[in-house]
Amino acid sequence: MIVWTDKSLVSLDPSNGHTLWREVMTTSNNDDVAMPVFSRERLLVSGLMLELSGPPPAAIFRWPENRVPSKRILSNTSTPVLQGEYIYSCKSPGQLVCLEAATGRQVWSTNTITTLKNGASINITPQGGGYFLFTDEGNLIRAELSPKGYREISRSHLIDPTWPFNGYKFVYAPPAFANRQVFARNEAEIVCASLKK
Repeated sequence: MIVWTDKSLVSLDPSNGHTLWREVMTTSNNDDVAMPVFSRERLLVSGLMLELSGPPPAAIFRWPENRVPSKRILSNTSTPVLQGEYIYSCKSPGQLVCLEAATGRQVWSTNTITTLKNGASINITPQGGGYFLFTDEGNLIRAELSPKGYREISRSHLIDPTWPFNGYKFVYAPPAFANRQVFARNEAEIVCASLKK
């Protein structure tokens, strides 16, 4: 079991809670919001890629070489998507990027998803052959993501941002999807929108 706290990344034995390994891991603001993402032997936590092996369970840091918080390349508040050999994620100021999973090398980026600002976030949800992107501005975008680039299919405003931070307002809660509907919330309300069309 992988646990990310504001001070460390820990692997626990789920049968008894014993620590298998621990790595000190703090972020620039002690934000540990993005969920760790696992695929095959790869574990991506915020902007750190690890390779897991065992038994006994062990972890090797693959990238970036410098692990200080200021050198991390991905958002602490937006969960990345790991699809095969590529990663799709938000960078902290609001760019959407595609990275090579093995190296962390950037394949492409776009800054057309949300306004570039400190604290920007983009939540990415795979959907069939495409993706839903939900922004800190309360917009839901249907898009295609591939190593060749980003293609926006449609965009709708679902809910107004209300959380104040650094001179802007944000929607930080990720949306939920069920029964061809999307649910989004801010600090004042919850909205439900149909995805049937």
